[in-house]
Amino acid sequence: MKQKLHKDLQALLDFYHRQRQDLPEVYGFASGAISNPSFFTLQDLHRHLNNPLLRTEWLHVILKGKRIELEKASFYKTVQRRQLDFIDKEGLNSAIKAGAAVVLEGIDILDPGINSFVARLDDSLPCALCNSVVFFSQPHNEAYSGHCDADDVLVVQLGGRKTWQLFAPQQRRYADIENQSDAQLGPVQQEFDLKPGDALYVRAGVPHRCRTSGNYSMHMAFDLCDTTPGPSEITGVATQEYRHACEPPYAPTGDVVERYVSILKSEEFQAALTEATEIKRNDNRQFRELIGRASALRGFGKLG
Repeated sequence: MKQKLHKDLQALLDFYHRQRQDLPEVYGFASGAISNPSFFTLQDLHRHLNNPLLRTEWLHVILKGKRIELEKASFYKTVQRRQLDFIDKEGLNSAIKAGAAVVLEGIDILDPGINSFVARLDDSLPCALCNSVVFFSQPHNEAYSGHCDADDVLVVQLGGRKTWQLFAPQQRRYADIENQSDAQLGPVQQEFDLKPGDALYVRAGVPHRCRTSGNYSMHMAFDLCDTTPGPSEITGVATQEYRHACEPPYAPTGDVVERYVSILKSEEFQAALTEATEIKRNDNRQFRELIGRASALRGFGKLG
């Protein structure tokens, strides 16, 4: 049985479903989709950052356009011949005081309620395993410069204000999407401020750039990651098929290509892809349940 969602997350899910039912070409926006968001606050961010078990892989910290190398602040204590890792938080503390931006990954792992919400996002898509990330920023220090994402993104503003600039859509791709120059971005097509409770749905390939317009900004982004088998997986299987049914020796390249394409287009191969996609979808669902168990220890319940 699925966990009942926090009222904020239910409101956000309703906004999301409206976008999916009538997909915008560039973006969808709802002012005040959530009234006074409380499902994740600045205090929650502080609590997670203060966790002594937090490892550097969860964090990106950027100050004046440069990433703070927290790995240099990673240490361990040997106990029972095992290494117990921890971060000296003084450098992180100093960076935040100096105005740094902080990105905390894996919120769906840290928060079972958010994981339950993200499970609904997974289920609504053909084959996906979505991510949840919190962005905290201060004036003149953004986590990322102008970029576009390879997947659609759902955003909710949690605190402060953030100015978003959207640019003309580009071809969806996985390469050369980060740190785009003004020339690559082109002219601004839309600019608006997000205040707490506002929700935004940005399509894949839509470049955007953000600026903290208040004394701070905090928003949560849900990357709607497409895990449908891609070219590398598809061609890997097709190549194996070709090995069992290849052209005669010294055949012209064109004949080799034609034979290979015929494998890709065959009904048997298409059916195999459909089956592989369903297997991947089920694997994603099981993995999402596994994530939910990361914070579901109930063994002490018998003690009252």
